[in-house]
Amino acid sequence: MASLNARAQTLGVPCHIQGIPFEAGTQVFFGLSDELVLCVLPQDKVISGVPCAQGLVHFHPTGQLAQCTLAIDHVERNMALARGTILTWNEDGTLMALLTSPHGIGDITIPAGASLRLDDAGTLVSWSRRVPIEESVHGIPCQAGSVVTCFADGRPERVTLAKSHVVDNIPCMGGTDVELHSTGRLAVGTLGESLEILSIPFEIGTELVFRPDGSLSVVQLVEDMEIAGRRYTDGTYLLFDEAGHLTDSAAITWEVMRPALT
Repeated sequence: MASLNARAQTLGVPCHIQGIPFEAGTQVFFGLSDELVLCVLPQDKVISGVPCAQGLVHFHPTGQLAQCTLAIDHVERNMALARGTILTWNEDGTLMALLTSPHGIGDITIPAGASLRLDDAGTLVSWSRRVPIEESVHGIPCQAGSVVTCFADGRPERVTLAKSHVVDNIPCMGGTDVELHSTGRLAVGTLGESLEILSIPFEIGTELVFRPDGSLSVVQLVEDMEIAGRRYTDGTYLLFDEAGHLTDSAAITWEVMRPALT
């Protein structure tokens, strides 16, 4: 959103900036290429058909809205949203809405404080909420204070484990993030105990990535190990095909640069 070192100006007279009319007294901020990045509205104002509340409004470099707070109840992408909802237009075309009150969508009631993600058509893609205390979401223990992201139907998409827990038959480490496919299968997890997969013994802390069908896709090693006579170093990514064959690897190397002498 707002860029660093933005140039600030308070408008002395009404004027148009990037096609948007602003009133005198509006504080505006420009980026390095003189593009409008944000403004501080002295009063509520409709911008691009959206009733923006007094205060901060962010813009994309194109001049399109990036973020604002609704001044009144408003329908955006066919969804009725209450006054005070914070809207964020993402560069991928989705819209985020931070709710001020519970919102019912189908059989799901999404609580106040949750953030919705809508596609171009206004269809709910996913939603996130912070859990104040340890909570079980579809049987998965979620860490207190963490953010839980769910698919539209309420099934978890990404959680932080409160304790070690078996997800899709994989023992995952407590305190780490777990991601799931829309099928309910494990997508990303960190091993909470040693486990043999595809006849390869992996150690605690190994990160695993699975395809939607449950097949292993990528592994990141946490220690040096030998597989089929070949040595792989700590941090190496191992790539597997759908049939479970190790097809490739990518080692991470670190290079320490000496500071330039002056």
